[in-house]
Amino acid sequence: MTMFTPPHPGGLITEYLEDYDVSLRSLAKDLGVSPSALSKVAAGKTAISPEMALRLEVGLGIAASLWLSMQATYDLSKARETVDISHVKPSPYTQNVRPR
Repeated sequence: MTMFTPPHPGGLITEYLEDYDVSLRSLAKDLGVSPSALSKVAAGKTAISPEMALRLEVGLGIAASLWLSMQATYDLSKARETVDISHVKPSPYTQNVRPR
């Protein structure tokens, strides 16, 4: 089965910049962050922190909880691709709960 890898939420920042013809430097100033910090997030090189999520909530009108949920979904997807859990034994107290 082919697994879908969700996009990094920073892509939404890039889309916003393109759709509204806003410079990254200008948005960074409005958000109160450095252009380099915003650039790293927009490029998917850095995770969206709770602080950044709050700034994006006010600046772009997208709920902080949504930013963090997208980041967690992305991070979990990446972990599923790289973490070897084959040696992990289920607790005898679980009822056949297996990771997907």
